[in-house]
Amino acid sequence: MKFFKLIGFSVLTVLSGLSAATSANDSESIEQEQGVVEAVAPPSINIEVEYDVLGKESEDSNEPLEFFAEDIVSLAYNVTNWEDTNVTIVGVTGTIVMYPQGYPVANITAANVGPYEMEVNGTSNFGQDVTLKLPEGQYFLVPFLLASKSEEMVRIAARPTLFEIVSPPISFFNPQFLSVQIILLAIVGGISYYYMKSKTQQRPTKKSVTDKRVDESWLPETYKK
Repeated sequence: MKFFKLIGFSVLTVLSGLSAATSANDSESIEQEQGVVEAVAPPSINIEVEYDVLGKESEDSNEPLEFFAEDIVSLAYNVTNWEDTNVTIVGVTGTIVMYPQGYPVANITAANVGPYEMEVNGTSNFGQDVTLKLPEGQYFLVPFLLASKSEEMVRIAARPTLFEIVSPPISFFNPQFLSVQIILLAIVGGISYYYMKSKTQQRPTKKSVTDKRVDESWLPETYKK
């Protein structure tokens, strides 16, 4: 009986040790995950970023703005510093995301601006031009500002803008449209030529006039031939 009690006590001791080790490992794993999340997450900054797309003000925010491929989009920024220290805007960049799939398809070329130093509660205004080298479809434009706060570089995301690349209207002098016109004219000309040629070949034939002999038996001799 004592032997079984000894075995039971040993098993409980081992299980307790394993449980303690597992709890320690889980705690360590959670701490590592939290550390990774904190390292990956961008530093927060209390900056308000607003911008307008010049020439494309839309009354309905749910409707995409329309552009043609290779169009240049002009963004006018209005930035307000709500931090308790000065912040300097040093650059602009961004990304373009496919809608509704949600994956990035292009990066906005980074450009230096300013630098614009904003005091506490101060504002700054500047612009950015973006060339849309994209195929037809709908996208989100997501601008980013690059700022310096206490010698620390941070990236500030602005609100996304939904836009659409549409096909341009066909011009009368468009080479593709002109080629279609030339083909149609060639077809019409060929049909007209064939019709005129067939009409020329079908000329009306003259009726042959046959000589009719006259019965001269009743005529006097002087009038007979």
